[in-house]
Amino acid sequence: MIGRIAIHISSKGATSPLRAPFGSFEFFQSVTKPQLFFFLKNILLELEKWKVKEITIRNFPDLYHTSLSQKIASVARDWGFSIHTEVDSIIPVTRYSFERIIKISERQKLRKSRQVFTFSQTKPKKFKQIYLFIKQCRTERRQSLSMTYPALKRVMNVFPDRFYFFEVGNESETAAAAIVIQVNPEVLYTFYYAHSSRFNRISPTVMLLAGIYDFAKQRGVKKIDLGTSMLDGRVNRNLFHFKRSVGGVSNDRLIFKKFLS
Repeated sequence: MIGRIAIHISSKGATSPLRAPFGSFEFFQSVTKPQLFFFLKNILLELEKWKVKEITIRNFPDLYHTSLSQKIASVARDWGFSIHTEVDSIIPVTRYSFERIIKISERQKLRKSRQVFTFSQTKPKKFKQIYLFIKQCRTERRQSLSMTYPALKRVMNVFPDRFYFFEVGNESETAAAAIVIQVNPEVLYTFYYAHSSRFNRISPTVMLLAGIYDFAKQRGVKKIDLGTSMLDGRVNRNLFHFKRSVGGVSNDRLIFKKFLS
């Protein structure tokens, strides 16, 4: 076997993945376009047997594996998929310090946060506490989380070595927290992160990302995926500009859709 894809089938159609931000194809060696073409052909034939009417594949960000992403897009076009683009942001982890790659305004916030808070990696036993904190922060902003605690807990139980938890705060309270997933040896994905609205002026999320950056650097991780900047199908400009200000490089994350006969 040289590759695989996980597809969820329901009455609404087929999707890859079911709940994760992206799925698409995984290959264990360099794959050629003819191999990928043949693979996708057989997937479509199998879906037709299941009487699936529509398939959606959410591809990984281009910067994860640019050449493979381009091959997938090319073959998807050959098979009549429509292609939609979302904006993703990734912080390249380099020899430079986090302070050096961020904007001056964010450096000032980082210094202020370091005067009153500390950064720490928390143990898995605090998973629920971290999740509920992030959920509360989202509620303050009239936002929600894509997964419930029990659902995310099931995923963590399957891949316990892929989850990391971080927080910024003091002895009395948490100011910011993150649930981070190791996608592969080179990529960390900030699955959920947030800070309490009480600290909007200080913006402790910058300190949180600084700590995650140092954590990644120590482990030889090359990229920190900050996720999409999309909201209701459009770019959330405030979120997009924040991610750029903390060193995020914008890149495309493609979505492939096709109606089956």
